[in-house]
Amino acid sequence: MLWITILKAIGTLAVVVIISEVQKRSNVLGAAIAALPLMTMLVVFNLATDPKAGPAQANLFANTTFMLFWPGLTFFILLPVLQKFGVPFWWAFGLGVVLTFAVTLGAIALLRHFGVKID
Repeated sequence: MLWITILKAIGTLAVVVIISEVQKRSNVLGAAIAALPLMTMLVVFNLATDPKAGPAQANLFANTTFMLFWPGLTFFILLPVLQKFGVPFWWAFGLGVVLTFAVTLGAIALLRHFGVKID
């Protein structure tokens, strides 16, 4: 069973490396591939084929990911906006990451408050 986990890790790493290499040659193509929910697709596939998790767990993960996709956009909004206001890239990046986590945690709390099941 360990070899399956190792193969999954290698496959996931390969996707990241391929996207990085494509982006070096074509920013648009690299961004288009990265914009696809490839990592989510891989995780859903891995969960669905895992005997301990199965399709029900994969579906729950996909639905939860969809609910949390929206606050995740915070990073992509903040990064260029902060830079436009003169914040250096790494500061904008760091603030974007921290605030995205904060907004996501807030969204989870808000969804739970309204009775949406987020496990």
